[in-house]
Amino acid sequence: MNLLLLLIIFVLAAWVYRLREREESLRALIDKHQRERKAIFLFLNRLGERLTTSNIALEPALEIITEFIVEATNAEAGAAFLIEPQEQVLSAKVVKGMFPPLMPTTDYVLTKQKYLAERVKREKIPIGQSVIGEAAKEGIPILIGDASTDPRVPKTAFDYLTIKSIMVAPLRARGQISGVLAVVNKRDGSAFTEEDMDLLISLADQAASTVQLVKLYDEFAKKQRIEQELRVAHDFQQMLLPRECPSVPGFEIAAFSKPAQEVGGDYYDFFFVDEAKRYLGMVIADVSGKGIPGALIMSMVRSTLRAEARTSLSPREVLLRANELAYTDTKENVFITMTYGILDTRTRTFRFARAGHEPLVTLKQDSESVRLTSPEGIALGMVDNNIFSIIEEATLQLEEGDLAVLYTDGVVEAMNEEKNEYGKQRFFDLVVANRQLSPHELIEKTLSDIEAFTRGYPQHDDITLVAFKVLAPAATVHLPADQSQRAANS
Repeated sequence: MNLLLLLIIFVLAAWVYRLREREESLRALIDKHQRERKAIFLFLNRLGERLTTSNIALEPALEIITEFIVEATNAEAGAAFLIEPQEQVLSAKVVKGMFPPLMPTTDYVLTKQKYLAERVKREKIPIGQSVIGEAAKEGIPILIGDASTDPRVPKTAFDYLTIKSIMVAPLRARGQISGVLAVVNKRDGSAFTEEDMDLLISLADQAASTVQLVKLYDEFAKKQRIEQELRVAHDFQQMLLPRECPSVPGFEIAAFSKPAQEVGGDYYDFFFVDEAKRYLGMVIADVSGKGIPGALIMSMVRSTLRAEARTSLSPREVLLRANELAYTDTKENVFITMTYGILDTRTRTFRFARAGHEPLVTLKQDSESVRLTSPEGIALGMVDNNIFSIIEEATLQLEEGDLAVLYTDGVVEAMNEEKNEYGKQRFFDLVVANRQLSPHELIEKTLSDIEAFTRGYPQHDDITLVAFKVLAPAATVHLPADQSQRAANS
């Protein structure tokens, strides 16, 4: 009886002991979850305090994330790596503390934290290589308690760069891995534990969502900035174009310009170069830059031409001065093709120079073919005047009924869905077939034919046309520069 009682007492004691163990384990687990939950709340609070709409951007967000994770895990240093999809590598965007290089390096410039951080940020870690690349490739967290024997961790002769323990967690949101968070060496000298790893994983999950949100915000803000830039550039560009074509006795002049996108690079202008309004300057150009930069270049060229034109009746000399400024003040990949000419309204001569632009098209009233005039010339801004000085002038004597057309390459390079170009020959044939039309009507006819050819296929280059015709000496036709555009859209 006593033996049975002892056995019952023993079983009850063991059961109570297991219950207490279970209770302690549950309490430890609850405490762990509470610590993780508290850390997440603190993390979100830190983000909310320091990441506002005025500074919401990827790098500031990563700075806050990395700083907090280093503190929360009691690590000596940490870094946030992001994947560069095109190169399939990871690079550190933020480094906190003396985070050691994870690729082979030399020992110079590594004695100061800022130099060390710069060195780590320059590293390109292929996905799949080193502990960082492995975490990104496999999408799994990695805890290395003793890094001295792990081949994935680089060794160094410098104590302050030695990795004793390291934790790495992928940044995963919606099934996509965007980067990796890593911390090294606990401040108290001990190794990272599974509990530390669980905390890092929880924080990395929150960080991944934050990174994705900030990226989406960046994309949205960038799109808004681009749209705003396009609106400003469009309005600015429209201010630069003439409101109407000039009224010149004995001539009819028409013009049209339509950008392929909201802001194009084409430009045309008319201005008298003398007080007596005998000499009419005419310009058509194609600026390689788009958006606000292209509009600013257009403005610079327009101002230069208008200023220089008043000092010389030589288009060649004016373009030489314009090139000098364009070559000095624009980038290497920015250039302007242009034709600038002066129409002498008394003698009916057109004197012009061509800076790499399309040829001048002229047609006699009774002719069955166009005449193309292409004096030598190089685009503005490409070379200095030692080479640009090869530019030549040409002078044409015009007669009643003569037609002249200037155009940009967007006219002849208009493309249909089959990737076939409208082409120069079709354009020239159209000019010949419609030579009896007024310049305004000819431009309308050209636009209609291009539209019929492209059948609504989106165009990637602007379309600009300037046409003028010699009338009887007493005749004058006055036409707004945008009338043909309104008619084409009606």
